[in-house]
Amino acid sequence: MSMFDDDSYKEGVNVGKRIAIGSIVASLAVLAILAGTVAMNNKKRPNNNNQNNPYIKATEETTEEEPASNNRRTSDELSFWDMYDDKDEEEENIVVSENKAKDKQTASKNKVNKTSTSRNSTSKNSASADRLSVSLNGESVSGNKFNISPEGAEPELVPVNALIPKNELIEDNFSVVSGNKLTYSQSGRNVSHFGIDVSKYNGTVSWNSVKKAGVEYALLRVGARGYSSGNIVLDEKFTENLKGCQDNGIDVGVYFFSQAINTNEAIEEASYCVASLSGNRIRYPIIFDSEEVLNDSYRTENLSSTELTNIFKAFAEVVKAYGYTPMFAGTKKQLARRVDLQNMNGYDIWLLDTGEKTEYPYRYSIRQYSDKGKVDGITGEVNLDICLISYAEK
Repeated sequence: MSMFDDDSYKEGVNVGKRIAIGSIVASLAVLAILAGTVAMNNKKRPNNNNQNNPYIKATEETTEEEPASNNRRTSDELSFWDMYDDKDEEEENIVVSENKAKDKQTASKNKVNKTSTSRNSTSKNSASADRLSVSLNGESVSGNKFNISPEGAEPELVPVNALIPKNELIEDNFSVVSGNKLTYSQSGRNVSHFGIDVSKYNGTVSWNSVKKAGVEYALLRVGARGYSSGNIVLDEKFTENLKGCQDNGIDVGVYFFSQAINTNEAIEEASYCVASLSGNRIRYPIIFDSEEVLNDSYRTENLSSTELTNIFKAFAEVVKAYGYTPMFAGTKKQLARRVDLQNMNGYDIWLLDTGEKTEYPYRYSIRQYSDKGKVDGITGEVNLDICLISYAEK
């Protein structure tokens, strides 16, 4: 017996025929449309090989490789390409330690040699030029840069900011006398003051012997905030050192090792310094010392220059409110990178830069010129300072 009855079989055959016929009709319609399109295009196409059709000519030319032209600009001629070199150099100088690897020194030097003249002129006129730097082997890109590396380290140059007051000191007027005493003279007369800075790490100091050695002032560490804990502690020798200076006629300034990460903590630190003086009037400044911590993480390492500048200003306002002079301490690199010196005009600076001379171009009041000094009355090495302002006469 068949699986289909006659009617169903006939219906299936009819459906198949209709589908086949529909497909043939559709195919013929498509072919007719294509033939019509081709005919229209042939009718429109001119007989001059498209030479007078600008649209077609332009389209065909763009498919070919364009020949070199003296009127075309290359990436080397566009100054904005050089911005990436600036950033690379800047990041490299920040990341690479003071003992830079030889290969990175070479790479940095090659980048500088390839820098275009347009980039140099742009840097000089840019408000942010003081944040750009290059690392060289003692070679200066221009005469308007200074080295921010410490003594003995590979040079690292940054542009001088014309908006920051210069120190106007004459290098030849500095001289070392009595073994390790750095002086500054004008018209043949010494106008500087010899001092030291000490903390508990200098042990017990014979201040009578220090006075006889010619020390005029001492910067005493009053305390510190823990760089990880954030706790404030008094320097173990501060009270003893303060009394020793007062008893022997040595002028005093104090400094606080700050790890403040906001203005509230800065106010707390300044208030702590004032309270620790117990009403004693000192002639030299109360100093905000926010140095970097080597080989370890620390609370303030991620602060921006704007944040640290505002933190110092909060510290300074408290100090001034109590009738003392505020001061900021820092190395050349810290002053160039970690604070906005342009917004710190009017504040005294304690420059931490060892050596008989310094390349630091801006104004400073005191400079720590040695961390290996010898002074009678102190066992071991001590930091030596030169002061260029007569705080005792203020």
